[in-house]
Amino acid sequence: MIPSILPTYSRAPMSFVKGEGSWLIEADGRRFLDLGAGIAVNSLGHAHPKLVAALTEQAQAVWHTSNLYHIPAQQKLADMLVEKTFADTVFFTNSGTEACELAVKMARKYWFEKGQTDRTEIIAFEGSFHGRSAAG
Repeated sequence: MIPSILPTYSRAPMSFVKGEGSWLIEADGRRFLDLGAGIAVNSLGHAHPKLVAALTEQAQAVWHTSNLYHIPAQQKLADMLVEKTFADTVFFTNSGTEACELAVKMARKYWFEKGQTDRTEIIAFEGSFHGRSAAG
């Protein structure tokens, strides 16, 4: 019988029960430096008091709304990113898979609009992980 969690990963025999900054704590108390940063989504570390406070404040207001509605904090962040980076616009995604998929679509659209419809190849590292999608 298949397990209740789809076996897509070869999991290490560890169970992290707590995080402190850059450290993960295993169920048996051992500490490990989190060099993976939760597959790059925990770049701010674990359980920082200011991040916990910000998340708590947001959770007490609104958990989630769809992009079908205006989201003031999202607009504020987008404006700040455009102001402080090279970007002209921002598109927020839910995952790295979506970000990679969007990058492929945007690159192909760019060359299509330039009239160079033969420029369709995407360079990727062999054996690396680019998400679970058609472009992966």
